[in-house]
Formats: sequence, structure tokens, C-alpha cells
Amino acid sequence: MATYILGYGIIGLIIVFIIFSILVKKKILFGNTIAMQRIFANPLLHYSIKRIFSSLISIALAMLVTFFLIRLAKPADQTCAMLFGSIKMKNPALYDLRCDAWKESMGMSGSIGSQLLRFVYSIIPFPKLVCKTVYDSVTIDGVVQTKGIISECRTVVFDLGRIYQIPNVPDGYLVTDYLLSRAMVSFRIGIFAVIIELALGYPFGILMAKYQNGVFDRIGKGYIMIVDAIPGVAYYYIWMALLCNLIKLPFQYVPGDVLSYLPAIITMGIAGMAGIGLWVRRYMVDEFTADYVKFARSKGLKENRIMTIHILRNAVVPLVRTFPSAVIGALLGSYFIENMYGIPGIGNALMVAQNTSNSWLIQGIILFSALLSVLSYLFGDIITAAVDPRISFSK
Repeated sequence: MATYILGYGIIGLIIVFIIFSILVKKKILFGNTIAMQRIFANPLLHYSIKRIFSSLISIALAMLVTFFLIRLAKPADQTCAMLFGSIKMKNPALYDLRCDAWKESMGMSGSIGSQLLRFVYSIIPFPKLVCKTVYDSVTIDGVVQTKGIISECRTVVFDLGRIYQIPNVPDGYLVTDYLLSRAMVSFRIGIFAVIIELALGYPFGILMAKYQNGVFDRIGKGYIMIVDAIPGVAYYYIWMALLCNLIKLPFQYVPGDVLSYLPAIITMGIAGMAGIGLWVRRYMVDEFTADYVKFARSKGLKENRIMTIHILRNAVVPLVRTFPSAVIGALLGSYFIENMYGIPGIGNALMVAQNTSNSWLIQGIILFSALLSVLSYLFGDIITAAVDPRISFSK
């Protein structure tokens, strides 16, 4: 009960805060109170609210598309036959009960309209009780009967259904639990890869811009062209050969072995460095030709001072914008790299879902990826609007 009260209370406070901010901005409330107007009618706050609503629309569209694709790709009866077909001939009543219980737990029972409503309710972040019912056959007075037992009940925020027939995972395991455990593995690898790509990519782009058309710039542009020309998988295998064959780092990920993390981290970090460097170079080349730089040069300021005091301060904007997407994207991992090195992350989970035809795990990964992608763009836009003085909120 405490979880429900806390959850619904937080959601209620958020809704009240948004409504109150809108009323204050329109001066329906506290129209003449300067302090309240400064806080609740802040342009950045209302820009953020608008971006959040537009992000919710994107997430809702992803939910609807996923809902219909999953049901078109694999009807419920077909999946029941695949999961429980072995007991259908032995005990049809038990098969029907297990199939009905599975449909209910996965939100596949009833009309398509009722299924959609349950699906939306399960995705919306409200506290909800999820129970697992286990059906088995028992013999009473020589008669085989079926019996249902509720084996587990939990309060969850998101309910993406349950997964079945995945190696080393018990049937009925919650998709959310499975994805969160995998996401933490991806994040441990991905966050260090993000640090490498930003720590190398940003100075790489700055030096290319500073020595534009020089030797370093030409070498850098050549490297970026090679990275863009080579297919991603081939590029990853080149680094795998260098790191594992020449340097003798472990080929496979081993939990707790830091050395086994390095090949994936370095491969992901170096691959992302080229894109960061190219973006920073383009941004800084534009800054070099800006009016304020020309004015600083006309006053006799040295190039290094112009670079450190003026240009780099403005060039922080692309770094700030990419940081949220890079950090949040670390939770998703990399499909190819995780499968190359045997990392049990989100990318590897997608391959497992494909190999086992587990549509509900695929559905969970799609929704999880869509949510993180939208959040990364949302935070990137809000942070950019906050740090870039050139952005105006006036119509």
C-alpha cells in the first residue's frame, strides 16, 4: 500500500506542478507576483514541458506500432502451441488452463481493444500488482484434475510481460527484470567507452580545426573517411584482431575480469571517436569565421587566447548536447560488439530474443530503446537551450 501511495503521490505532484506552472505563465494565478513569475513562468521551464509532451507523443506512437506488430507477427494461439504443445495430447484441460493463464499474463486475452487498454496500462508508469499463476495436474481419488496456484506477486512500475524458453532463465521471468539486469552490464561497458570517445574525440576535433588543412587535419580527415567507408562490423573485427591477437587481451567477456572488458570498451570508444571529432571540427571551423573572432583578432589578441577564451567556450555546446545521448545510449550497448565478445547486455539480449522467437522480449527491447532514445534527445535539447545563450524562447 505504501508503494502505491508514494507512486501515485509523485505522479499527482508532477501533474499539479505542470498545471500550476501553466496557470502562472498565463497570469491566471499570481499574475502580479514577480517572484512566482520568475520561477514558474521561466521560459526554459515551459520549453522543457513542451518538449516532454512532444516526447510522450513519440513514445506513444512507438508503443502502438510495437503492439500491433507483435500481434500480427505471432498470434497468441500459435505461441501457446509452441510453449505448451507437449502437454496438449496428454492433458488437454491442463493445456487450455496453461494457455489461458499465459494469455492473461501477457495481455493477449479478450478483444483487441481490451488488449490495447491493458497494454497501455502496463506500460504507463503506475504501481501495479503482477501475479504469476502456475497450473499443474493433481490426482484426487484417482481422477486427474488441474489446479492453479499463485506462486508470486510483485508490485512493479512497468509490466512488459514475461519471457519463456530462454536458456538459463526460468519461464515466466519478468521482461523488465531481464532487461534491467542486461542494461547494467551494457552500462558498465558503455560508460567507459563514452569516456574514451569524448576524451579522444573532442581534442581530436579541436586540433583538426586549429590546424585546418594542415598535416594533422589531413590525417584526421583521412582516418574519418576510412572509418566511414569500412562497414562497421569489419571495423570492429579489425580492432578485435589488434587487441586480442596482437596485444593478447581476452577474446571473451568474463564477469569480474577487468581485462576482458577492455576489448569491447576500446572498440566502442575508438569507433565513436571519429564521429565526435568530425562534428567538433565542423563546429569550430564555423566559429573561427564568426564575427566575434574577427573582432578579437583585430584587437591584436593571440590565436591561443582566442581559442581558449572565446572559441572553446562556445564549442562546449556540441559536447553538452551529445553527453546525455552518449550516457543514456550506454545502457543499450552494441548489438555487434556484445555478440563478438560474448557480453550479456541489451545488444546480446536482442540476438537471444531473435533466436528463441521471443516476441515479448523483442517488444520490451524496442520500447526500452525508444524510451531511452527519446529521453536522450529530450535532455540534449533542454541542456543545449540552458547553456547556449544564442537560443531564444521568444516567438
